[in-house]
This record gives sequence, C-alpha cells and structure tokens, in this order.
Amino acid sequence: MISHDVIIVGAGAAGMFAAAVCAERAPGQSILVLERQSEPLGKVRISGGGRCNLTHACTDIRTFAQNYPRGSSELIGPFHQFGPTETMEWFEAHDVPLVTLEDGCVFPQSDRSESVIDALQTAAENGHLETVFRATVVSVSRLHSTGTDGDWSGFQVEVADGRQFVCRKLLIATGGGALIDGLDHTIEPCVPSLFTFKTSDSAFTALAGIVEDEVRLSAPGLRAEGTLLITHGGISGPAALRLSSFGARVLAEDHYCFAMKINWLPSSSEQEVFEQMESFRAASPRKQVGTWSPMGLSVRLWKLLVCRAGVDPHRAWGDCPLKALRHIAAQVSGFELPITGKNPHREEFVTCGGIRLKEVNFKTMESRLHPGLFFAGEILDIDALTGGFNLQAAWTTGYIAAQQLG
Repeated sequence: MISHDVIIVGAGAAGMFAAAVCAERAPGQSILVLERQSEPLGKVRISGGGRCNLTHACTDIRTFAQNYPRGSSELIGPFHQFGPTETMEWFEAHDVPLVTLEDGCVFPQSDRSESVIDALQTAAENGHLETVFRATVVSVSRLHSTGTDGDWSGFQVEVADGRQFVCRKLLIATGGGALIDGLDHTIEPCVPSLFTFKTSDSAFTALAGIVEDEVRLSAPGLRAEGTLLITHGGISGPAALRLSSFGARVLAEDHYCFAMKINWLPSSSEQEVFEQMESFRAASPRKQVGTWSPMGLSVRLWKLLVCRAGVDPHRAWGDCPLKALRHIAAQVSGFELPITGKNPHREEFVTCGGIRLKEVNFKTMESRLHPGLFFAGEILDIDALTGGFNLQAAWTTGYIAAQQLG
C-alpha cells in the first residue's frame, strides 16, 4: 500500500486542472490521479465539437452565474476567486492563445481541444504526478493514527480490482452521482439536463429548418425565452435547451411528456397581435390570409398557425371575420405542441445531480462532513447552459480545491 500526499479521483476537467494547479503550487507533493477510463479529459476532447469552448467571456459575475440552473448562488463567491477572466489568463499564460466569439464563447485559437489538453497535462506533469487508468474507485474510508511523530489522519481509497491507496487529502472529481461507498454524503438524483424535445406533431416537424429568433416556451411551472429551431423530430435551439436545463427534474418526473405552449411573439400581447391583423386586414383586404404574415413570422409557420386556428389559408383578409382573427392571434400567442420525449444535444451530455451543495464549503470545496475530503466538477449538483459554463464550473471548483490540497 503506497501513501500519497494527495489523491484525485477523476481525470476530467476539474480533476486534471486541480492536479495542474497543485503541481505548480507544490511540485514536491506526491499526487495520484485515479481514472476509470483509458485516457484523461474525455469530455474536454469533445467539448464544442472538438474545439473546446473552455469558458464564456463575462465580467459581471452575478450575470455569469445566472447560467447555472443548479449552483448559481453557491458559485458566486468561487467565481470571484477564479472566474472566466482568471481562466483565460491561466490558459494564455500556459501557451494557449484564445479567441472570443461575438456570442462570448471562448475557444483556443488553434480551434483544437488538444491545445487545452496539452496545457493541462504539461502543467500537471511538472509535479510529482502519477496517473492510474482503468481504476474505478469503489470505496473510501477514513484513517486516523496516533504515534510518536504525532497524529496522522487521511483516507484509504480502494479500486475495483482490490488495490488500495492511502493519502492525507482526497479530491473527488468524478461524474455526477458516482457511487463510492464511505462518502456518507447525500446524492441528489441524477437526471438528464440540456436536451432537445421530440413531438408527435408531423405537420409541425414538416417545417424543419425554420428558425424564429425570439419565442417564449412554457411548460407546467416553467418558462424560457430565446431562439427556437424546428427540427425533423421536434424543437431545438437556445430556448429549448434553456427550458430543459432549468426544468430538468420537473420534466423527468413527467417522463418528458407534456403539452408545451409556444408564444411566437412574446414582445406583443395577444390583443396587440389581434390589432395588428385587424389593421392589416383594412390595408390589404385582397391578400390571402395564409400567404403573407403581417407579424414577420416564416410564411410556412404562419400558414400552419392559420390552419390550426381553423381559418382557410386561401381566404382573403377582407373576408376574414374578427372572430377568426382572434383565433389566429390565440395560436400566435399560445400554440400548443405535444412533447413526447427528449433527445441529447449533439455530443454534449449534461446531467443535474450529485453531492448536495449544502454539504460542501464553497470557500474551500471541502466536505462539511469529512475534513480533508474535497469535491470539484460534475460530482457536485451543479450544471449549466451551453457556452462554456459547465467547463468554467470545473476550472473554478478544481482551482479552489487545489489551493487547499497544495
């Protein structure tokens, strides 16, 4: 049984960043990283389609934290210690020039995730680091002894093949809800977050490819606004992803089957939509109702809304009674779409769930139950929207934990 100063469980973004920071702070420390996969930083490798959207440029920390459905308030203090600005400075200081896009997403100038991976591995290898792959941790136990040299406390870590390792300080940085005996922490249930939606409405999915910039989606107890993309299977885009992220647990309870309402013009009330159509009817009485949208919506979408209102799309505007206009306005402001399931968002797979946040001291990332035990990254009940926010949570929590490990 070999003893180490620090053991880090998980060679993902949080674990490897903590290892890199530890190695630079205290290069003489003995650090062991245990990883159940055959290589490190798997999710970093595929982040941003292989380009690695490593953070999001934002100087207002409270605004930045609003992108976290779970963990937003807990992360405000940590982000002030090590937030997006510090992250960008760290990577640029480690030979990773960065580019910030118009939407705030930050990528390595090389457009390759390998640049980020190389920087992390190079920094970590500057210390006394050992990494063991295909090592699934199954249990953790507390150790304490009293001897002539004084008291000693630490942890024994056991992996699936029976090997055991001992350390003074332990950082758990695995995926959310990892089952490790002996932690005694409350695990919030893990369910998918950040996904798109399926629908059985074939007339709606026939409109695949249409993008509407500002819509409002509503589900029982939930609401989200933003751009919406109609797909061959349902809906996607920032509005759908935001709704799925903030409503992850509620939607899971409903088995992802519910009636969604879509307001295609949330900046206008239903009455204002009606009045716009009334004015257009007076100005262009001979035009057909279904061939031109006075609201600026896609013509194909507009025709579907007219049909769902029970109005003949070939009917002239001048022949359309006010009652019909109100029916169309109701469809514009409250189109109902049956949701029948979910889809993952491309190669990204995010879950909510993990260690209950109240059981962690976010000033240090130390367990409130076991001194010397720390948490970082996805093991915590923290998740975020797309745009580099999930990786930023990993960098931040890994960095703060490393200040205590080193």
